Amino acid sequence: MLVPTALENVHSCENWLPRKVMSAWRIAGIVHGLEDWNEHECGPNTTNIHKVWEATLRHGFQPLPL
Repeated sequence: MLVPTALENVHSCENWLPRKVMSAWRIAGIVHGLEDWNEHECGPNTTNIHKVWEATLRHGFQPLPL
């Protein structure tokens, strides 16, 4: 996903991704911290995926155009 333009000090690449692009797992960690959530969406409990997606978009992360 593309990082928000307001996010500063993102000058390096993450593995094989282009600049200003982050993987979903890294963004999920950031969003969970911003929202002060203690639960996570992995394993058998994936009930809050839509809540996380909406929060991700609300915080300015955008899907990477293909």
